[in-house]
Amino acid sequence: MTLAARHVPVDVRPRLTPAEFRDEYVNRAPVVMRGAVADMPAAATWSASHLGAVAPDLAVRLKVGRVSEGRTATTTLSDYARRLGEWEAAAAGSEDPGDPPGYLHDVPLLSMIPSLRADLEPFPAEYFPPFFRDRWWEFTQFFIGPSRALTPLHFDTLLTHNLFFQLHGGKRFVMVDAADRARCHPTGWRWSPVDPEAPDLDRYPDFREATVRTCVVEAGDLLYMPPGTLHKVTSLSSSVSFNIDWHDRRSALRGLLAVREGMPVRNLGYNLLFALGVVGRAPRGLVMPGLRSYYSYIS
Repeated sequence: MTLAARHVPVDVRPRLTPAEFRDEYVNRAPVVMRGAVADMPAAATWSASHLGAVAPDLAVRLKVGRVSEGRTATTTLSDYARRLGEWEAAAAGSEDPGDPPGYLHDVPLLSMIPSLRADLEPFPAEYFPPFFRDRWWEFTQFFIGPSRALTPLHFDTLLTHNLFFQLHGGKRFVMVDAADRARCHPTGWRWSPVDPEAPDLDRYPDFREATVRTCVVEAGDLLYMPPGTLHKVTSLSSSVSFNIDWHDRRSALRGLLAVREGMPVRNLGYNLLFALGVVGRAPRGLVMPGLRSYYSYIS
């Protein structure tokens, strides 16, 4: 019997061409593209304090407590940046600096502050299917938070591809292949009680057969995860990042069938809209109004 999960490396590459990306990784395996977006101004200048100075009075909703609990509070961006800075200063010299100031999670920042879009150019829109390219900013979801922030093992709710952009700070991703979902003893639709870095194999014996991949992303890096990849995320410092969840034809059709696996019916509605755009080639203007609620709630 295998005594522990199998650990395999994540490929680390320089920026890939769109053809290399599609042919070698899409629907196949995760990859880190080291420094792929380091030429974006945001990778050199953004931080929570920078964003707080750009839009100090912007009201934002943040997660408090454990990320998976979904509890929220409202504050201004400048107040959050101030409290985050104070907490990080305390955390630098303490093992127990107290409760962190929360986590800005799934924030549609470019819809709230459109002027920030210029700091994300040149944007690699060619990595995405045509439905997502021309107005890529409508699909971005931002994460701004403290060091030590932790999101437990889970997969993305719509079974989308995930292209993750790290702009400030660093994060550690511990991933489990989608094929090993059942070995992660899932609860609900998308969460797992297993800590892939220190699994309790007496409680979760099936995890012995899982394949685990670990990587660190830093400012300027891109991380790709195929649909259904389970991932635990730990912030190694205060950080700013965003991702784009996207479907191709294959994943859009699988997303429609996932309701038979327990995907919530609400999510089926979102995947139906994506399928209309990606597979049915419905005009984006017809599809996006129904998707806006997905890009404006904290998952």
